[in-house]
Amino acid sequence: MVTTQGSLYNKYRPITFSEVVGQDTIITILRNAVKLNRVANAYLFRGSRGSGKTSTARILCRSANCINFQNDICGTCDGCLHAIKDAMEIDAASNRGIADVTALIETLQYRPKFVDKRFVIIDEAHQLTSAALNALLKIVEEPPKHITFIFCTTKSLDTPKTETDKAFATLSSRCQSFDFTTVGPEAILIKLKRICIAEKVNLPDEVLISIVGKADGSLRDAENILETAILLSIGNSTETIVNSLVGDVEFLSAEFLRACCLGTVSDGLVVANKIWQSGCLPVEVGERCCRFIFDVISLKSGLTVYRPSAIVSLLREISEHIEQNRLHKVAVAMSDLKRTRLDSVLSLELTVCDSQDDSLVASVSNSFVDDGDFHIVSPDAVKW
Repeated sequence: MVTTQGSLYNKYRPITFSEVVGQDTIITILRNAVKLNRVANAYLFRGSRGSGKTSTARILCRSANCINFQNDICGTCDGCLHAIKDAMEIDAASNRGIADVTALIETLQYRPKFVDKRFVIIDEAHQLTSAALNALLKIVEEPPKHITFIFCTTKSLDTPKTETDKAFATLSSRCQSFDFTTVGPEAILIKLKRICIAEKVNLPDEVLISIVGKADGSLRDAENILETAILLSIGNSTETIVNSLVGDVEFLSAEFLRACCLGTVSDGLVVANKIWQSGCLPVEVGERCCRFIFDVISLKSGLTVYRPSAIVSLLREISEHIEQNRLHKVAVAMSDLKRTRLDSVLSLELTVCDSQDDSLVASVSNSFVDDGDFHIVSPDAVKW
């Protein structure tokens, strides 16, 4: 019986540098900064969701105030125990205006109550308005000695377009920047197994591997999905758990990709109509198929793919029988489907035709039946 109180994500959130998963280089730099007393006045933590940005910010806050810091916090001194009490964590999604920033700047003139160094952690910092970002420039560049800013964001700074983007890029230039990568599947799997041991839960590897694939590099998502899997595991088979976690669209998308890569046109059309009748959106199918194509390439390279075994079998079959030129053609067709604005079965059917050899598509074009909707193809029109 599981006795977890609160979500697994919060229960097993890292509280020391050594517990952070998948960000070794960043952790090494921050750990050395604390050791040498060279913590910067401002940091920018940029990366995908669930990669550990906010958790690392909190750990840096405790570490910089730890009296006995060696390679990690001691966990017992006043700095470790009270640093978060003096820290200010702000959600920029709901406190994004000039008035909010002005009030923050006024507050920062006062020294912290419990520790020597106060950290200001601003989540989703890119959502601050351009006026708010500009108001922060001066204090971020020359903050009081007891203040360190940490801006956390999921936004890329490659192509600033709006005034807010430009203001955020300007603010970022005042910060020491770190790019948090998506967490590797092996690291996520290890963390999930550790949680299962701690929670005294026995889940099959098939379930854990399926969770890793669905999480798509987000450790937070993986832990939340694991919580669902634990609840599903009571009285259900492994197959039922996997099917419930992954969903029909995942399996149908894999079947659709196989039909486009290896099957006949009629095979593809049958799967396309099955997908449409199930209620799956063509855009979702395109997104998943693009990920599956990456998995096919991984399998061709001898790498491990973290998907349910039924899906891996289909992808392995594709990898063993498809030629490079054909795979490239299918990838282009799936990319077009991913961006389609046509929310109908026609978009799926066109993708089937676009995935075929040019000579085959020419013969298929003569098999379209004009029924007023012009998307029905004779199932026996073309065979491989």
